[in-house]
Amino acid sequence: MWFPERTNQFKKQYKNLNSDLKIKIQNTIKELCESNNPTKLGNYKKHMKVYSYEIGNNYRIIYDVQLAEQVIVFIRVGDHKSAYGKD
Repeated sequence: MWFPERTNQFKKQYKNLNSDLKIKIQNTIKELCESNNPTKLGNYKKHMKVYSYEIGNNYRIIYDVQLAEQVIVFIRVGDHKSAYGKD
């Protein structure tokens, strides 16, 4: 079991999403925390040194995994531009 940790950026972005999307994100967080290895569920982004999990075609969760502490740090959430900070 992994422990979720949310950054302030993640909390702000999450608050602005609609309720249907919030449910999908909560389910994704649960799936990542219950997985044996959350690094295998996302795509590694070399330039940012983080993982990206796609929710549908438009939305992403950006997260980092701290293996020693068994913590998943959720960094950003939103559409492509919000998640990556660019187009």
